Parts: sequence; C-alpha cells; structure tokens
Amino acid sequence: MRRSKILEERRRRVSPEARESVALSFRIVDRIHDILEAKGMKQKDLASLLGKSEAEISKWMRGTHNFTIDTLVSIEAALDAPILEVYHHPTELTEMA
Repeated sequence: MRRSKILEERRRRVSPEARESVALSFRIVDRIHDILEAKGMKQKDLASLLGKSEAEISKWMRGTHNFTIDTLVSIEAALDAPILEVYHHPTELTEMA
C-alpha cells in the first residue's frame, strides 16, 4: 500500500510524548480487556458496574480515551484488579534531588 506524503509528514511531526501517551492508552485498554476476559465479563458488565452506558465503555475501549486517575480508580474498584502499577524505588527520588 502506498502511503500519502502528507500523512507521512504529519506522522513525523508527532512528538515522542504524544506517541507515548497513545501507546499508554492502548496498554491500559489491553489491561482492562485482559481483566474482563479473565473474569468472563463483557464491556456491558463493566458499564453496568460503573453506571455508564455500553456506548461510553465502547468508546473508552477504542484506545484513544484520555483516562483520568479517578476513572482508573473506579475501574480498578469495579473489577477488583489493578490497572496501573507505579514503580517506586526510594533511591530514585534521592538521586533526583
């Protein structure tokens, strides 16, 4: 398939931070999907647990949703499973100072 020069130029202009943001969103969605699958649940079950519409959850699961911390905490509580884990090593903070 031949790629558009305009599209390729736009892709080159995307910042590394924006690329990482999109990649993280997809990893979050993959994690939620894995949890749902492991628990034998569907997106509609998550919607019900969160008091959201199936359409809203479907939109989230496309991978481009900008999840807030509050939303992630709600999903974790509803699924009783962690979505994100933050690594903290005490020496990292002291070395930065």
